[in-house]
Amino acid sequence: MTLAPRKLIVILLATLLPAIAQSCPDDWPQWSAYSRYFIQEDGRVIERSQKARTTSEGQAYSLFHALVANDRAAFERVLNWTVNNLARGDLRRHLPAWHWGRDDDGRWRILDPNPASDADMWLAYSLIEAGRLWGSEDYRQLGMAVLNNIEAREIRHLDGLGDIVVPGPEGFELPGKRWKLNPSYLPIQLLRRFAAVSPSRRWGRVLDATTKLLLASSASGIVPDWIIYAGKGKFELEPNNAIGSYDAIRVYLWLGMLNDADPLKSRLLGQLNFTSDSYGLPPERIDARSRVGSGRAPIGFKAALAPYFKAKNARRSLRRAIRMIDREWRQGLLADKPVYYDQNLALFALAWLEKRFSFAADGRLITQWKQPCTDAAGNSSSSSPAG
Repeated sequence: MTLAPRKLIVILLATLLPAIAQSCPDDWPQWSAYSRYFIQEDGRVIERSQKARTTSEGQAYSLFHALVANDRAAFERVLNWTVNNLARGDLRRHLPAWHWGRDDDGRWRILDPNPASDADMWLAYSLIEAGRLWGSEDYRQLGMAVLNNIEAREIRHLDGLGDIVVPGPEGFELPGKRWKLNPSYLPIQLLRRFAAVSPSRRWGRVLDATTKLLLASSASGIVPDWIIYAGKGKFELEPNNAIGSYDAIRVYLWLGMLNDADPLKSRLLGQLNFTSDSYGLPPERIDARSRVGSGRAPIGFKAALAPYFKAKNARRSLRRAIRMIDREWRQGLLADKPVYYDQNLALFALAWLEKRFSFAADGRLITQWKQPCTDAAGNSSSSSPAG
């Protein structure tokens, strides 16, 4: 299924976009193409450009997209594979391992058991919102169990900063009580939702610390992939790697999609100072110290920046990004050899621009569909999720 010529540009550049009457997965061509190409029948999301590996990020992102698409069958397949292969069969007790693939002996298995907190938060969020939107208490309870495990295993109290979600339970504490943090792991809209649904007060404190982190990491107007928290309220760029690239691009995406009523949106966007007008084509890498860009960015970067350009009212940059994206569509996928990460960034950005979903001021997911999708016989999908 393909988009009509120039349809995407016309839709995305409209000042007031009409709501899309989307109720079933086939109404979203990009999701249908993505799920056919990247998701196995058993629910494993395959990163074909990386030795066919699977990550908890890919599983969590696909759960979110399936919810936006009102595709409960795909949601359940992806969830079941995640539980059985990354969470030792019990997602209520175990956070998922981040990396699964083929080892040196040719066996398919978990390659790194450490969880990744960004994937864990998108997983918890998607389950909690699936419970609300699909009326499933099982999904809601499972999402809350994941959220409780994040609180227990991935939140640290750092002196001078407060409670913050670190990138994972292991491997990010440095000598001298320093920590390596990732600004792109912490979407404000997810933290808003967790603060609203969790009985713990920690998520409000995480939101405060995350605000400090985002303001400090974007001091030059450019966000790096990683930043060091040195204690006593001080942040430092990495000595030999102050680059913003494949991780940091998501900070612009998350902030662009943040609800306009969120008091942090204008404050955080006001500090960011990146437009493609400054660099021509969006670069693959930008030095957060010198602001010098290098390399040609993949198509996914252009998609990820589109909501940010819209939020910044950077019309020229937005038009340029959309034209680049429009030229790359191939049967609902980007480029002749579709790349998993590009496709996910595009699914987030373009579905938001098309108003297939949005985030409320309290972080709730707002979708355009109002009722669960039904099959040809009028039956809705309603099997129980795995635990």
